[in-house]
Amino acid sequence: WHCAAESVQADPLLTESSVAANPFAVQGAESPVCAVFELMVVETGIRYRAAWGLGGKTLEGHLPHSATLGDLARDIRAQIPNPNTHFYLILPESEIAASPFQVEQLLADLM
Repeated sequence: WHCAAESVQADPLLTESSVAANPFAVQGAESPVCAVFELMVVETGIRYRAAWGLGGKTLEGHLPHSATLGDLARDIRAQIPNPNTHFYLILPESEIAASPFQVEQLLADLM
């Protein structure tokens, strides 16, 4: 870590606490998958429905209009048996998992 460039060391997403709190799995990790199949803006915020893991357990939730991709992932993570799990999040109409560096991206920008 001490050999990393100053810009890397100063990145707030790479602090130990931020990495631990980030719900997204890094590429190549053995982690479960959650596929969001509905992401909809409603009058009171953003509603979502997702399928967790191979069993396809349906998870649902509601977030404020200002929610980020990280907020969505943390809300999903709160509904699973092991809330410390890092996982791959696949958004509607995508085949690529969200990156840990997208944690602060607004959901509204993805819709």
